[in-house]
Amino acid sequence: MGRLFILIVALMLPQHGAAQDRAALTDELDRFAAAHLDRIQPRSIADGAEYCGLLGFDANGKLAASPATRGNADSCTPGDAPAGLEVLASWHTHGAYNRDADTEVPSLDDLQSDIEEGIDGYIATPGGRLWLNDADAQQSVLLCGAGCIRADPQYRPCPAFPPGEIYTLDTLRARAENDTGGC
Repeated sequence: MGRLFILIVALMLPQHGAAQDRAALTDELDRFAAAHLDRIQPRSIADGAEYCGLLGFDANGKLAASPATRGNADSCTPGDAPAGLEVLASWHTHGAYNRDADTEVPSLDDLQSDIEEGIDGYIATPGGRLWLNDADAQQSVLLCGAGCIRADPQYRPCPAFPPGEIYTLDTLRARAENDTGGC
């Protein structure tokens, strides 16, 4: 899609209470995922639960999201794609801020699941970060940082355990092994 389409999509993103630093999101699907997750974040944060689903093209060739599925505090399974949805990626939130949980990066299970399913995955964190699990590259990449999408007002950064920008299965495993369980 051309730059005009990207500009139109950017203008259509929710403005009230939504984060604005999405300049790095140049891919149409990335922008769609950011807008969708920005809308889901308040419910996820209020409920203290992960929400998840699928992204893809609907029968008319337009980007669409499956209905949100509510998970629990640390997992969610989107289920089957609705009829007519050509799945491109999964998405999920990480719920509300919890000082004792490492929710500002994708988990090892998040990346492993997307690799096994062979689809990319978008992850929203309580701090308002947006991650992409790239199944082909087998890595998690930070698309935009804290405040890129709506964040939990209770969120506080952890200077002792800051998130990086790219993770592989090995580096996520190492991060989990070195997690002290709190900030």
